[in-house]
Amino acid sequence: MQNGRKISTKLIIAFLAVLCVSKVNARTAVTNTNGNKGGGDIPTPTAGCAPAAAVAILEFNNIRARLEGTGGTFFQNRAVSPAIAAYQVPKQNTEDDPYYAAIYSAGLWIGGEDPSGNVKVAAALFRQGNDFWPGPLDDNTADIDAETCQIFDQYFSISRAEVNAFVAWYADPSAFPGYSIPNSILNYPARGNTVRKQAGQQYYVSQNLAPFFDNDGDGFYDPNAGDYPKYDLLGNVDCRATRDVRLFGDTTIWFVFNDKGNTHTESGSIAPIGMEIHGQAFAFATNDEINDMTFYNYELINKSSFTFGNTYFGQWVDADLGNSNDDFVGCDASRGLGYAYNGDNDDEDANGVTGYGQTPPAIGVDFFEGPYADADLKDNPLTTDIPTAIAEGGIPYEGLGIGYGDGIVDNERYGMKKFVYYNIGGDPVNGDPGSALDYYNYLQGQWRAGSGGSQMSWGGDGTGIADGQAGAIPCDLIFPGESDPLHWSTQGVTPTPTVWSEGTENNTAGDRRFLQSAGPFTLEPGAINDLTVGIVYARALNGDNTSSITYLQVADDKAQALFDNCFKVLEGPNAPDVTIQELENELIIYLSNNNPISNNFNESANLKDATISIPDTLNGVYQGPESDRDTLKYYKFQGYQIYQVKTGNVSVTQLSDPAVARLIAQVDKEDEIGQLVNYEFDKSIIPMFLPKWLTVRIKELDIHLELLMMHLLQELTRDL
Repeated sequence: MQNGRKISTKLIIAFLAVLCVSKVNARTAVTNTNGNKGGGDIPTPTAGCAPAAAVAILEFNNIRARLEGTGGTFFQNRAVSPAIAAYQVPKQNTEDDPYYAAIYSAGLWIGGEDPSGNVKVAAALFRQGNDFWPGPLDDNTADIDAETCQIFDQYFSISRAEVNAFVAWYADPSAFPGYSIPNSILNYPARGNTVRKQAGQQYYVSQNLAPFFDNDGDGFYDPNAGDYPKYDLLGNVDCRATRDVRLFGDTTIWFVFNDKGNTHTESGSIAPIGMEIHGQAFAFATNDEINDMTFYNYELINKSSFTFGNTYFGQWVDADLGNSNDDFVGCDASRGLGYAYNGDNDDEDANGVTGYGQTPPAIGVDFFEGPYADADLKDNPLTTDIPTAIAEGGIPYEGLGIGYGDGIVDNERYGMKKFVYYNIGGDPVNGDPGSALDYYNYLQGQWRAGSGGSQMSWGGDGTGIADGQAGAIPCDLIFPGESDPLHWSTQGVTPTPTVWSEGTENNTAGDRRFLQSAGPFTLEPGAINDLTVGIVYARALNGDNTSSITYLQVADDKAQALFDNCFKVLEGPNAPDVTIQELENELIIYLSNNNPISNNFNESANLKDATISIPDTLNGVYQGPESDRDTLKYYKFQGYQIYQVKTGNVSVTQLSDPAVARLIAQVDKEDEIGQLVNYEFDKSIIPMFLPKWLTVRIKELDIHLELLMMHLLQELTRDL
């Protein structure tokens, strides 16, 4: 390595940043009609657990999401009266900012039939009752006691940065004087650790709960032995090849809950199912649409000794987009996306929430991953031929499941199989559920018990069959708009009209709720399934009340790409080894990288951003070799910048502010590239990536570098 050039300045803090370049960068569902049957003649005893009281705030990017009920219900702020929606986007940073909110409540629904045909349900609405309680069930008895519920009435927050810092400290403690292991790592609820809450309350974790990296391989969590909460720090886990449980996100909130802690007073199901659920809410901080997203993963374990047939898992949402009384809902049948949008083009203030005004946004939930389909000894196909898809248990759109048509037998996982909506109030057909059977009907894509469990139908408000309409066509996905050209929703029957939405039907807007569900499948004792969803937000700059749906679909494609990439977000080149020689009014900065495990060893960083969508350029046809399409998603290492900054608290987003940061040196890697192209999302034109040009003067300071980094903030010895 050559010596760095002398830089004469009263520099105290150096900021190094990479300059990167991309070249462009199943059985028929059973309907019960005899009311809310329980799990047998004698209700299963429960533990007498108190309702969960813990609250956590997921706030890492442009979202502030209130979590309560330890996983039972999300997003309501019930600390005020009346309760208000508390999924804020964009979030309120000061009290003077508008209070925007897009979701009032959301929760998990589970329903199935025990061996006697009794319907059992666990579901969450608004916590006017409870079906879920905090804590894990005993591995042997599948029971829980009230004290365990109380101890686990808490959320466990952790960040990837905390874990990275711990790993670095454990590898070389001398390099981090004064470091202490944070409580988020010490109190992490992993096997072998003791979870504490109040004085004298503790629980030794003997079962597998939160995932951890077992550094010494003894099977028990001990930070003092180098064990840590399990993020995929090296990015080498293939989530399609292994069901390796780990944490996701830049920031993560982990929790555990069950449906056996007490009587089911939300759904009215007389007996519990016996589910233990490990949940995590997580988010990423980025400079693109992912900054307006949050994600939720549930690991669902059947701890009971029963096999449940015709089981469904569902994600329920009460999406109050600003004013709750003027919303429409719909779905994208090809993406597995359910969404809400405004019923007119002006969203007003209501119920303590600021209206979004003209050209209001859309909010959506992508049902990425549901339960495993029952084994049938075949690789069920991904095919656009609907009769084949129906006969062979396949799907016609990639967004509706995982493992279809991949050459592997019996690895298929359902995506969104049903999309249902209903209205606030007591309508006996499509109103609020009032019994366990109502919940179960909705999960099956059927209307309430008051309709006799009639199936949804195409057209109008979806109640044609329930209303006795002659010729009404059954459908599985309500209001798909133009997203189902193959007519999967109607099992290949061409409906009239072929495009169906709330807008095309001139429906009256209102307070809607929607449900995405997956099933039917057989839930065996001990079975472990996953349900993963992402909440996506988008807003058009102009247009009418439907314009934001297009942008929502574009944003959802990025969310889907992130999920397909195992929630791996592009990380920049690893930091170099930095040596600084301080002279009188001079600093000499040496950068080196001799570590072969660095992703930028010998300045060779070539990093893929899987979330980049390469747009078609002509009539939906990509103009160029298909083999090039993936290579356009790579960034190559190109250079660095050194900033003089006022304090060590200056962030990357403040570097353009001359009051706190000054660019004092910019250096390009010695190669043939003289112009850098950055593709940015520019929704003022159309929803696609457009180039912004940045010219770099090559060898400006004649510094040869062995390693550069994405962002390194190095504090030196003096103040400005």
